[in-house]
Amino acid sequence: MNRTFSLDDPGTPEQEWREALRAKALPSLDLSPLRRLVVVSAHPDDETLGVGGLIAQAARADLTVDVVVLTDGAASHPDSPTHSPEALRRIREHEVRHAIELLAPGASVRTLALPDGALADHLDDAVDAVVETIGLDGESTLLLSPWHLDRHPDHEAAAQACALASTRTDAHHLGYPVWAWHWSSVDEFPWESAVSAALSEDDQDRKVAALAAHTSQVEPLSDDPGDEVLLPDHVVRHFHRDVEVLLPQAPADDDALDALHGSNSDPWNVESSWYEQRKRAVILGLLPRRHYESVLEVGCSIGVLTADLAQRADRVVGIDSSAHAVQAARSRVPANATVHVMDTPNEWPSDRFDLVVLSEVGYFFSPGDWAALLARVEQSLTDDGEVLLCHWLPQPKGWPMNGEVVHGAALEQLCRGGRRVVAQYRDDSIRAEVVGPTPIEP
Repeated sequence: MNRTFSLDDPGTPEQEWREALRAKALPSLDLSPLRRLVVVSAHPDDETLGVGGLIAQAARADLTVDVVVLTDGAASHPDSPTHSPEALRRIREHEVRHAIELLAPGASVRTLALPDGALADHLDDAVDAVVETIGLDGESTLLLSPWHLDRHPDHEAAAQACALASTRTDAHHLGYPVWAWHWSSVDEFPWESAVSAALSEDDQDRKVAALAAHTSQVEPLSDDPGDEVLLPDHVVRHFHRDVEVLLPQAPADDDALDALHGSNSDPWNVESSWYEQRKRAVILGLLPRRHYESVLEVGCSIGVLTADLAQRADRVVGIDSSAHAVQAARSRVPANATVHVMDTPNEWPSDRFDLVVLSEVGYFFSPGDWAALLARVEQSLTDDGEVLLCHWLPQPKGWPMNGEVVHGAALEQLCRGGRRVVAQYRDDSIRAEVVGPTPIEP
């Protein structure tokens, strides 16, 4: 298939889509298990075009609705003789806020104003904003973004950002086609994986009004060349249906931490930073026993703490998802320590350990994966095994959990069946606890 298309082309007639939708009888989207809808748009109007009716429906069902608009949309009329990019930016932000107020009064609208047409160059900013918007509510959140195969680079980047955000937050991620209704065909559309949202008359009326609110896109800016209407009638017809369609999104390969280790041999300055040196001293000082038989360190990074732990144990196993980190760690640790690449919590050592160390790793998991990892820890502990937790307290950028949340969830899960906190430390920067069945030895 040709990746390029023009909105001036006739495209697939809307009547063909409507006939196909009637014949397919797609499964219905169920909003009942959800409490939040987060809609991400690459440009101001994508959300209205793709899922404006669903936004209205979610608001009517008392879901919390948040809209995140990633780019400023200032490149919609690059040859306009009457409107500068800055003027278009202001107009389009006003339009999207007005449109969302028509669809879901009181909904939150966040505009990042990233460069239109260059979203892929600002992927981290987009991920951070979406993760921050979802927060800790991922399991009860439906996250919608432009479909990753919509044949627009900004739509693809928005989908990628949301795929990463859903991985980090446990949000349910689906995509909404926008331009596919124009360039695709009934025969090539992936109906087998699609779900639909039927729209009430009120949903449709609100969507029609919201579409009209994007005046700069559905009407000419002026009669001058370069100010022509961006969305011609044959395109807009696709968004006047009584149903909206959603599709699965490509899962994300979240390699941020591996990329960080690949670009920097010591990304957290663990060898030179006083914070890191003091933190390791706190960890080693909190350990109740002088010596352990078998220690597991999850998220060992470049192996500095791993090497310290090896001085207090017969055997240490370090695991990390970053191949770059593991390569660096292997050159540092002594003979009684081994280091392995493992994608936790999906992969896990088969051994049992009398100490598991979880130092500054918890917030790099989604809440669900953190709970799954803690379950793995419980299963691999010996009867007298201990768990050491140590985390930085400020909010990490790009992930939903901070140190307080990480420790709260861990203690709730680990402190049962006879285990309790046997040692603890905290200051303005870090919190550390040891969970175990026995008190500290004198």
